[in-house]
Amino acid sequence: MKKPYRNMPDIFLDHFYLRTIKKIDAKDMFEYGSDPLVTQFLNWGPFNQMKEAKKSITQIFFPRIKAGLPIGYAIIDLETSKMIGTIDFHSKIKGEHGAEIGFALNRHFWNQGIMTEALSAMLHIGFNHLGYEFIRIRHLKQNQASKKVIEKNGFKYIKIEPYILEKATGIIKDELLTYELYKEDYHGNQQS
Repeated sequence: MKKPYRNMPDIFLDHFYLRTIKKIDAKDMFEYGSDPLVTQFLNWGPFNQMKEAKKSITQIFFPRIKAGLPIGYAIIDLETSKMIGTIDFHSKIKGEHGAEIGFALNRHFWNQGIMTEALSAMLHIGFNHLGYEFIRIRHLKQNQASKKVIEKNGFKYIKIEPYILEKATGIIKDELLTYELYKEDYHGNQQS
């Protein structure tokens, strides 16, 4: 049986490219993963020690293959070859042929359209290479930057629910917004 998630293509875009996460990315991952602003709305971080970034790669990203998911993509700046973020299908949707996607980006690269472009590329990969029927994405209500990226990529709002995010830095009480995009809608949007 074909397992496309084991062999993910590199994707080259204007100023960056996406390639499978590697152990050598730990230093760059630690740089943005230790930034409280980057991780404030995520269910992980901020990192305090380099070993946390290494552990994230070897114990969170790499084992995804066993769950039938791709390891995840490193976002690499073409000019410097630096890993500036991640974008990945982190969870399968139980009982359905879909996955949830998430992302994080080094603060020095915010507001440049990078994540909007990376998410667009991932939708193409998710529907055409991996064959997902739908892709889900969520964000905390306070995280307006993620909301913009999600909406620009054509996701449809599904629901909002109360959410408590417990972090080492404190507890965030907020609401969690869920969006989905189905393959037929994605392909319909591509043709219009």
